[in-house]
Amino acid sequence: MCNPRRIEVTATRHLAEAWTREVQRAVRLSALVNGEARVRQSLATVGAPALDALEERLRAGIAGWERFEGGYRHAVRGGYVEYRPDDQSLEIVAVASEAIEGWGEVVVHLEGQLQEEIAANAGARYYDDGYGGRTQEVAEREARAGAERELDEQVRRRMREVAEAAEAEHGDKVRSQAEAVAKNDLERQRAARAQALERQAQADLTAVGAEARLAFHRILALGYRDALLALARARGASGIQCSEQGDSLEIEFTLPD
Repeated sequence: MCNPRRIEVTATRHLAEAWTREVQRAVRLSALVNGEARVRQSLATVGAPALDALEERLRAGIAGWERFEGGYRHAVRGGYVEYRPDDQSLEIVAVASEAIEGWGEVVVHLEGQLQEEIAANAGARYYDDGYGGRTQEVAEREARAGAERELDEQVRRRMREVAEAAEAEHGDKVRSQAEAVAKNDLERQRAARAQALERQAQADLTAVGAEARLAFHRILALGYRDALLALARARGASGIQCSEQGDSLEIEFTLPD
């Protein structure tokens, strides 16, 4: 048996292959739709000393009331109430909310043609004396077949790479289109639900108003208490006593003769 030899075969192929790729992008957007109903009332009938004392309390901070640009706000079930010091008014807002989702999906078909030269090498062993049937001819056939298989794999790989590159290039644009469709769907649903939610808020306004006024009257009572106590002290009252029980507030004092 002679020493083994090796034969190498290089195969080349000119590619002129058409490729296609389906690019699909889907976007889901969510939003909260609100319907509102409002009622506003002046507090002109409330004594100025009580409102001044109330505002001083609010500036110092009262649990549940938060500062905003126009005044102070307190959340209640189904809405909120706002006190606005600038015009000493109370605004009650009932809010009806609903979560909606917009859906957008876009499918784009990309296509093109890959044209390039590719090459692949493969080898096989043989013996000069043909030991074990390993002749040069057999080795050459095996090497050529191996090179062709490698070419086939390269073709598949290159076609996949080209299609994936095209998808990467166009993917953001397709997603933007899907997002635009989702936004349109979201706006369509928003418009469809807005009026119904406003009607719901209007129907809830009475109940929200009752809870909102109760919340405001609680802190207004503090304003009255502070104003009365300040007045009593200013007039030299004695025996000043102040007690609270639930929603009841009692103040006792004796003014000098």
